[in-house]
Amino acid sequence: MQFDDATIHNLAAEMFWRMADECGVSEVNERVLATEGRCLLEHRFDNDLWREYPLSSLPDDEATRVLKAVAFEAFDFTRDQQNMIGQVYLEDRERGRSPSAAGIDTQPLATVPTFRCDRAIERVGRLCLRHPLPAVVFAEDAPIAAVIQVDDTVTALGFDLPIFLNVVGRQHFSADTVILTGYFFIPVPDVATGDRWNHVIQNSHRNVEGNTLQTSDGEWVIRYEWSAPKRAFSWFRRS
Repeated sequence: MQFDDATIHNLAAEMFWRMADECGVSEVNERVLATEGRCLLEHRFDNDLWREYPLSSLPDDEATRVLKAVAFEAFDFTRDQQNMIGQVYLEDRERGRSPSAAGIDTQPLATVPTFRCDRAIERVGRLCLRHPLPAVVFAEDAPIAAVIQVDDTVTALGFDLPIFLNVVGRQHFSADTVILTGYFFIPVPDVATGDRWNHVIQNSHRNVEGNTLQTSDGEWVIRYEWSAPKRAFSWFRRS
């Protein structure tokens, strides 16, 4: 394997997000900034990572160069408050999941609200889960607005949930495919459900009541409305 710039980025992304899956994104951000990325090199990762990126096959000086480059890549992106996306595969578009996310059970998350937004919002693209790597949206065309509602979440999740994306990146993959990246805003009925999303879409914010997004094209105010639980039926009656 040639450890060029693209491979170093992909390895840094894998290491960052795998560590975040264990420690939390905020914690890893702090550690990467404090150690200039060296914390990733001290973390214990599963052997499947090293089968994909066989550093042990390199001469010692080359392996050292690669690891230093990985640490700096992670530090550079974290300092600039950018997500490392890693390798995106077009074949994941049809199933809405990468192989690493294939076994995630999303049915416990299937509580769906209605919502209202203070301005028209475009529905675009298909959600793709890539956990532990960041989720992305596959679209036919790049949206103009900074915020979209993901049009198809059913393929990835198994149910239709209103998820919103603050679009940070637009990567033209082919003539009819644009990969949208950024931060997802996910409605949740309670904090405990929100915490479960850490192991589904790490590049996300979860909120019960709604979100107010400040973007390059103005403010977006989104509010969620949850159905009230049905009252228990009672057979009791007064005589």
